[in-house]
Amino acid sequence: MSVKAKKHLGQHFLKDERIAKNIADALTEKGYENVLEIGPGMGVLTKYLLQKKAKVTVMEIDRESVAYLKTRSRLNTSN
Repeated sequence: MSVKAKKHLGQHFLKDERIAKNIADALTEKGYENVLEIGPGMGVLTKYLLQKKAKVTVMEIDRESVAYLKTRSRLNTSN
């Protein structure tokens, strides 16, 4: 299953695993105890953020993305 980007939501999904890992690795633990990711899409960046010690919160308005993220075992989805 994948999610199709919706033009009316201005979606552009990060797909490059290397870039996602580099972004997450750029966060130092000090000052990044809490991370808020707006529009996680398919969770490419999210999975690397979850490997950090930070508390990660994601917010998504696209129902298709939410349904997809709920299938991911490492993501705790709540309303």
